[in-house]
Amino acid sequence: MALAQLACVAVEGIDALPVRVEVDVARGLPGFVVVGLADKAVAESRERVRAAIKHTGFDFPLARITVNLAPSERQKSGLQFDLPIALGVLLADNQIKKNPLWQSALFIGGLSLDGQLQPVIGSLMMVEWARLKGFERVVLPRANWQEASLVEEIELIPAESLREVIDWLRGDFSPRSVDTISVAGKANDYGIDWLQIQGQEKAKRAAIISASGGHNLLLEGPPGAGKSLLAKGLRAILPPLGPGELLEVVRLHSVAGQIPPNEPLVNLPRPFRSPHHSASHIALVGGGTNPRPGEISLAHHGVLFLDELPEFPRQALEALRQPLEDGEITVARIQQSLRYPAEFILVATMNPCPCGWFNSGQKECRCTPHEKERYRKKISGPIMDRIDLYAQLPAVKLEALRAAPQEANSLVDIRVRVAGARERQTKRQNRLNSRLSPTEINKICLLDEKAEWLLKEAARRFVISGRGLHKLLKVARTIADLEQGEKITATMLAEALQYRQLERLSGD
Repeated sequence: MALAQLACVAVEGIDALPVRVEVDVARGLPGFVVVGLADKAVAESRERVRAAIKHTGFDFPLARITVNLAPSERQKSGLQFDLPIALGVLLADNQIKKNPLWQSALFIGGLSLDGQLQPVIGSLMMVEWARLKGFERVVLPRANWQEASLVEEIELIPAESLREVIDWLRGDFSPRSVDTISVAGKANDYGIDWLQIQGQEKAKRAAIISASGGHNLLLEGPPGAGKSLLAKGLRAILPPLGPGELLEVVRLHSVAGQIPPNEPLVNLPRPFRSPHHSASHIALVGGGTNPRPGEISLAHHGVLFLDELPEFPRQALEALRQPLEDGEITVARIQQSLRYPAEFILVATMNPCPCGWFNSGQKECRCTPHEKERYRKKISGPIMDRIDLYAQLPAVKLEALRAAPQEANSLVDIRVRVAGARERQTKRQNRLNSRLSPTEINKICLLDEKAEWLLKEAARRFVISGRGLHKLLKVARTIADLEQGEKITATMLAEALQYRQLERLSGD
């Protein structure tokens, strides 16, 4: 009878919390207790560990077993403690012996009743933490290998069962080789959505600017104008995820439990999240009993598509303020406060009125002026102020619908231009134009003389807030990058002003 200690790790937000698994096997009435502020899933590990040890061919000790997960004041959740607890029980009961491999390895994994290893949530963060803390290798379920292999400079030992882990510790098992995957992301081909859009040249131009600079986009038009199709087609012109972006996206989706096991991540596209307007506030923002990222964070480095924006609850829309401004969202609870990254392109759609046919030229609008005003006021001024581009989509004429589809070559050219504009921004300021700070705007968004005069005239004629002015200059800078211009010309600024009709609407 003895005490065994093993290192493990818990996931807190998108960070890793070191946990020491202490297992004491002592004389006394048989019992199995897990302490250390463990949630129900961790507490239930007692039955999984008991059955797994028996079905692996070992004896479960008839003794008083106490498992402590330190530090005891932090909440623990997840299945990753099953494997170290099982190894700790066998080690403390002297059924297996310790050797140098124990000190240099981190053990994570869930257990099924027959001793098979089950995949865990957040394995990427755990492996990253192990590398930073000097561990030489990580023993983990084979189903988590594809995700964990994105972390370099650490050895991974994929296993399928508790028996394989014990045999590896004894030197009797070598993990089967797994082909190495590349971390270079490659977006799926969503070109068919973009090529199906007929007409709507101004809206497509706004979408190109949005994709080039990471700007938020609001599309307004009657039903059937192509708003949703254009929003989905935006994926076709966004460049693939870079290596650093891929790691951040996988980290968030891993914590949310949305990484399919055993699937290579080489073709992981940019996120495109499209929550329904009936989604709860927590589903959008994140949180819960065991905090997880919400739709806002799962859209990181991708697109958050909110169809029929005025139909979303006011509380959910107001929650967009912080991520739209800061690129992250804070989920505050009594016990802890977590931060999730949330740099996304917001693409929202809305009708011009509740019935959708105001000024459509196709059907007569049935809405009263009061209904129209109430419909538009569902979106607060501060949220509208955080939208960079506003485009109206007119009803599509029959001739346009019957026209020949766009050529695929035009889509290739657009992708090249968008990628080139993003590359210029990255080289100049190491971020997209939508994320420029006020200080950087003064240095980077330089206007020529005619553009300066036009800006003063626009400020005199329209209501432009301070935030609106910054967004106007950032959009104009993206237009200049698309045209490979050094300074913002009057023509570029005039185009940016066309997409800031929100200023005029808010001033009416």
